[in-house]
Amino acid sequence: MSVQVVKTNPILIGLTGGIGSGKTTASNYFRYLGIPVIDCDLIVKRLWKENQMMVKQIEFSFGFSISSDEDRKKLAKIIFSDSKKREALNQIVHPFVFLEVEKEKEFYRDRQFIVIDMPLLIEVGYKKLVDYVVVVYVNPLTQKTRLMERDNLSLEEVTKRIQAQMPLDDKKAFADVVLENETTIGDLHHQIDSFLRGLRDEK
Repeated sequence: MSVQVVKTNPILIGLTGGIGSGKTTASNYFRYLGIPVIDCDLIVKRLWKENQMMVKQIEFSFGFSISSDEDRKKLAKIIFSDSKKREALNQIVHPFVFLEVEKEKEFYRDRQFIVIDMPLLIEVGYKKLVDYVVVVYVNPLTQKTRLMERDNLSLEEVTKRIQAQMPLDDKKAFADVVLENETTIGDLHHQIDSFLRGLRDEK
């Protein structure tokens, strides 16, 4: 008598946070543990290089060619200062990103877990498509300090970038798990270990 293998779907972990919260540090640790991470920031960077359809749509919408670092800085300045322009950009980019995410999910379909690292996971409604929403959290003062040190930005520039995103305190309300990232990297890793251990115990 043959035993039928029952295919189980991967557990989808939606990882999000705010700029300077430590989401990348958390994402890297999931990778270190051998868990596939679908990184939406990397997808966007790849699309800028490879998807001329997306780039042409953005250029048409914003009215200038975007081919150099200076052009991209110009675009960044516009979207961080104008919420309507930022939303217009997102409306173009997100469908392309979601398509790539689906392709990568299919590639990892036989894995136990898949982490989807998506900065706007909550804002774009992708939270409905994951099993767990994990938010990496720091308080606003820590967030500003880290950003100023990491990116060599002024307080005004940092404040503008933070205000362009949903506040981390608001994101916590949507979280199934909150990873507090106020102390050490080791402590953050410990919280991730505990979260994964809990998922494995449930199965």
